[in-house]
Amino acid sequence: EAGAYATELETFRFVEAVDMCRSMMRPLADAKGIVLATQIAPDAGEINADRRAVQQILINLASNAVKFTPDGGSVVIGAKRVGSRLHFWVSDTGIGIAEEDMANLGKPFMQIQNDYTRRFEGTGLGLSLVKGLVALHEGTMSIESAPGEGTTVTIGLPVSGPKRHSGAQPGVLAMPAAKPKGDRDGEGNGSLRKTA
Repeated sequence: EAGAYATELETFRFVEAVDMCRSMMRPLADAKGIVLATQIAPDAGEINADRRAVQQILINLASNAVKFTPDGGSVVIGAKRVGSRLHFWVSDTGIGIAEEDMANLGKPFMQIQNDYTRRFEGTGLGLSLVKGLVALHEGTMSIESAPGEGTTVTIGLPVSGPKRHSGAQPGVLAMPAAKPKGDRDGEGNGSLRKTA
């Protein structure tokens, strides 16, 4: 069923969300010998956003990065202020994403399928959730990747928080509805597998 996410905007230091994410991801990274580092610019400062949403964005991105980075690799969480926006990113030395798979990233219930990813279970909702939370904050998301070289996902959020559009229901994000098993959407594309 479709859900909703009600925002609770507050001003907080972005590095606090990063620290929470690092503490959660550290055991997973350590188990694989992955270096988990940060590059937080001094001007990253504070942001007016839903703290839980920002933490969830970071956790989802860092979790994917650790999951799809081979043992001994590295994951970096970075941030800097660009004008009136905070740009933050998660960059890894993982398996990367083929160009033909990029268009399908962030679609609910889809995961890229290759020899490496077959070892991992998942719902295919991680990037879809990230996209929704970023949109709720009137932000942007971009992905740069190359197979065998790694991936960088960059998020841009307004430092002063999202503006409310007239006529829109403030602070509520409709989440994707679950598809029933056996739904054939996405079948026939050998690079993706449905995980519902």
